Amino acid sequence: MLAPSHRIENPDELHCNDPAFYDEIYAAAGRKRDKQAHFLNMLVGPNTVSSFGTASHDLHRIRRRAIERFFSRQQMLKMEPEIHGLTQRLCDKILRTTGEVLDVRTAYSCLVSDVISAYCFGEPLGFVDQEGWKPNFRDSVKGFLKASFMFRYFPVTRSLIDIAPHLAKYMSGDMGLLMKENYIDTPARIRKAEQDHRNGIVRKQRTVYDGIFESSLPESERTVYRLSGEGFSLVGAGTETSAWTLTVITYFLLAQPDTRARVASELRGVDPHNLSWITLEKLPYLSGVILEGLRLSYGLPMRSPRIAGDEDLIYHGTSGGKTFEYVVPRGTAIGMSQWIQHHDEQVFPDSFSFSPESLAYCELYIATAALVLRVLPRMNLYQTTVDDVRYDHDLIVSQPKKGSKGVRVVISQM
Repeated sequence: MLAPSHRIENPDELHCNDPAFYDEIYAAAGRKRDKQAHFLNMLVGPNTVSSFGTASHDLHRIRRRAIERFFSRQQMLKMEPEIHGLTQRLCDKILRTTGEVLDVRTAYSCLVSDVISAYCFGEPLGFVDQEGWKPNFRDSVKGFLKASFMFRYFPVTRSLIDIAPHLAKYMSGDMGLLMKENYIDTPARIRKAEQDHRNGIVRKQRTVYDGIFESSLPESERTVYRLSGEGFSLVGAGTETSAWTLTVITYFLLAQPDTRARVASELRGVDPHNLSWITLEKLPYLSGVILEGLRLSYGLPMRSPRIAGDEDLIYHGTSGGKTFEYVVPRGTAIGMSQWIQHHDEQVFPDSFSFSPESLAYCELYIATAALVLRVLPRMNLYQTTVDDVRYDHDLIVSQPKKGSKGVRVVISQM
């Protein structure tokens, strides 16, 4: 008999709805957790050999070890000048769109893609500095997101991707952009990064791929094919999640003037052209805004199952005033949904409200502060409601209702 907080999600997976059990399912590095193969069936091509697409705990550690130090707080602080420069140029670009209707999620995706690509490859993709908002990396990611469930539940379709490299240049639409990014553009960036490294080109900031090329990874782990999957997953996942978080924050700050006024008051005296992550994260209300934005943007709202292959998981709970114990046998896939956890009313009362009072994000702090100080005073929502940021369904990442045109804004005259 299952515990009240557990249910059989499908014949191969349990779903747990108890935040107290989170650290058992997603345990720290000292305890092995594999990813479920069915969950990873949504990935195709080079993404299947990325760190994100790796099922084995041991192989994931090997692959992740080559890049994990680049995502430490210390390393992100070194990236702060690049983030600051891109953020200021984004603000300038948004403010030049006076009177036009702008989808802020697209604008923010340009910023985040440039930040991550600069860190990975040594130079931004140039989306912030280009005229207009297209092309952008988000369009390629949309092709992957739209097809992910088809690949997952109809695995035979994954074999069609094997011929995609030969057709990439001839395909159109989101899927064409996805194939082009995976099989042409990202591999070209990998080759250039490797050639630059071999030529001894030194940049102010060491890149993620510098670390990979200098690591102890075996040659089989350094192929252009595998590193292309790593690159697409790093830029793609970061682009969608961080851009959506900034979009959610923007909507609520515009829809709740009192909240925005309180953030602006806390930022009074801060130079919008000289923002410091260390300084900003000491501001309690701004920190609450960032955390609420993260909570209501959900990251990956879908279940991400884990398998404890060498230990049984012991669940302790209460029901009807009685305590009980339930054993999840080793080898059983079990997962949790971030959306459900983030709306647990016992943990987050009035969980659908954006309430900063209730509660390593360098780009979120700098971008949010710059927007509040420079852009939001002239930014107004355009035909946008809370339904345009509220979770309706997921395509790996959170999606609003079908037919939503996004969080659209108009910049007013000075």
